[in-house]
Amino acid sequence: MKLNFTTYFDKNYLSKFINLKSSLDQFNIEYEFYILCLDNFVLDFFKKRKFSNIKIISLEEVENKYDELKSIKNEREIIEYYFTLSPFLPRYIFEEKKINQVVYIDTDYYFFNNPSKFIRESYYSSIAIIRQHASLKYGKFNVGLLLFNFNYSETHEIIIKWSKQCINKCSDKVTNDSYADQKYLDTWINELKHIRVYEPEYTSLAPWDANILIEKNIKKMISFHFHALKLNENYYVTGFHNYSKKNTRFIIKNIYEPYIKNLRLIEQKYKLKSNSLRDNRKFKIGRLIIFLRNLKSKLKKLIYSDRYNYPV
Repeated sequence: MKLNFTTYFDKNYLSKFINLKSSLDQFNIEYEFYILCLDNFVLDFFKKRKFSNIKIISLEEVENKYDELKSIKNEREIIEYYFTLSPFLPRYIFEEKKINQVVYIDTDYYFFNNPSKFIRESYYSSIAIIRQHASLKYGKFNVGLLLFNFNYSETHEIIIKWSKQCINKCSDKVTNDSYADQKYLDTWINELKHIRVYEPEYTSLAPWDANILIEKNIKKMISFHFHALKLNENYYVTGFHNYSKKNTRFIIKNIYEPYIKNLRLIEQKYKLKSNSLRDNRKFKIGRLIIFLRNLKSKLKKLIYSDRYNYPV
């Protein structure tokens, strides 16, 4: 049975997507990857090159189907508009491509073990989500890996509700009732009869998880979320400092170095560079928020020594 994946990204995350795809290609998996191209660079990149298992979708296609996206596009920061797209992508895959079972995954993931069994088990649920052991202000569940089964009517219903919520509000700023596209997931556990919740140690670990939890489950985790990883010219930052902790040599050697080696080879091959859009702001209040956020981050980066030389 073919597995269906979907994600979205612009040129800043293109190399990370190729790295994600390469991790899937390690395993004997029959799959299709539906990519929402957020800019012409990504669209042209895949039109010019033959990548197996790739189906491209232009941003224009999705915006033409859902007019409400156009109405709020210019009112939001670019990163906030991208967050707003999250519910619309699986919805589009179901409504337009007639695909009932699809896995949404952020591009900065990487599979360390074959995900087939985990994904197929999730198809006995309407939606499968992963618990997030970070501050509750960011939400109880992580939006980075979500498994949708539209054979259950409640899946389509909750996606439509999530779409409306993100159109109404999808800010990168934490508030009491929302955070980007993510905090809306908190209520799903009570709203859905057939939802399944997975623990991260058996599915997807991330920088916000306790170091001891990561180290203990390094061999059996299915994937790792390289959230907040930044590559600079002569060094990289893992993002662990954001969660007030140091990384460990064991985690660096077994998780980060293999990922980064492959990512840098990809960037050299295709002349790409990974970047973060979070610092790119149109509005004054957004630029102020980013200035203060980066100031805090720089201090924590020094305190927790979150700077590493590239693996040889």
